[in-house]
Order: sequence, then structure tokens, then C-alpha cells
Amino acid sequence: MSTPTPTAPAAPAPTAPSAPTAPAPAVPAAPPTPPTPATAPSPTDAQDVASLPPWAQSLIQSTRAEAAGYRTRAQAAEQGQPPQAPPAPQPPAPAPADPPEGDVSRLPRWAQTAVTAAQGASRQLAVQTAVIAAAPAAGADVAALLDSQAAMTALAQVDPSDPAAVAAAITAAVQANPRLAATSGAARGGADFGATGTAPLTAAQFAAMSYPDRVALHQSDPDTYRRLAGS
Repeated sequence: MSTPTPTAPAAPAPTAPSAPTAPAPAVPAAPPTPPTPATAPSPTDAQDVASLPPWAQSLIQSTRAEAAGYRTRAQAAEQGQPPQAPPAPQPPAPAPADPPEGDVSRLPRWAQTAVTAAQGASRQLAVQTAVIAAAPAAGADVAALLDSQAAMTALAQVDPSDPAAVAAAITAAVQANPRLAATSGAARGGADFGATGTAPLTAAQFAAMSYPDRVALHQSDPDTYRRLAGS
């Protein structure tokens, strides 16, 4: 009996290569969402005095007006305009009576700052005006007194509407610092107004005088100054 010859396995049929798959188109990213715009501030958030209660508007406007009045007087003196006789010190205008809701601490912070700044400026300028009026009679040099930080710090504690208190404070400042005393007789710039044996000062000479010379004349001879200033 013959042995059967084994049959060779059939070779696998070649597989056709698969067609390349086209890449899927990229999906564009969604644009970023724009940020939500900030809400515009309401008119009451703005630093607008008109947005405040009537009592607060009146308080701020009155203190600003008072400070502006003193400031105008000081600027006129700095520009060398003819000075009038030193005005009597005027007390700061009293704050209007506030209704029950008139509490400054309840105002916006910027409004509180505006009130404080206006009141402080008015107070400082009122003190300076009182010093200018009282310094000659107290024997003090006006310019030196205003330039002295120590003297003005002490005078800031005095009621500017009290001439006696202002004069006493000036006298104390001069005693503490003799350099603040006015030079008797001689005026700044070398002129000697009111000296014995000299001709009376004329209106034309007074008109030609500089501001410092007029201040010195007021200190040395207030009667002549008032006579010529009023002519």
C-alpha cells in the first residue's frame, strides 16, 4: 500500500493595498467670546457736585467761594497791585445748618475730601488776612511773619475773627523770635517815610511806590498811608 504524497498548502492570495484615506478637514476653532463690556458708571458715581444733596452742594460752594475770595486778594498783592488798607479779619462763613440727613460722613469720599479741602483753604487764608491786619500794630514784620512756619503754625490755632487773640499770638511770636519784629522807621528799599524834617509824601510819590514800600509805609506811618490810599 503506497503512502499518499502531502499536498503543499495554497499560497495566500495577495491582498490589494487599500487606498489611502483622505484626512478629514480640520474644523476651525470657534472665535473667542468677546468680553462683556463694563457697565458705564451711573451719573451719581461721577465726581459731580450736582449729584449731591442740596445741603451738600451749598456747603461745598460756599466754602469754595470764600476761599476764592481770600485767594484773589492774596494774588492781587503778589502782582504788586495797589493794596487797600488792610481789611479787618473776617470770620469764616458759618456752615449752613444741616437737615437731619446732612451728615458729611455719609457723602462719597471725594465729596468729603472736597469739603475738607475747601474749609481748610478758607481757614488758612482767613488767618493770613487777620495776620496782615494785626501785624503792624503788634510791631511785627508782615512778610517775615507770613514766611515763618513756626509762627503761622501757632497762629493757625487762633480764632481769626478775634483781633485781640491774633494780636496776642503775634506778640508772642515776635518775643520768641525777634527777627519777626518790624524795623521801625526805615522801609524796605531804603526809603524813610515820615522821617522828621522831610517833606510830606505826595500823592504822586505814593502812586509810584512799589507794593513792599507801601506795606512799609503802612507799618511806619499808618495815618499817611490811609490819607493817600483814600485820595
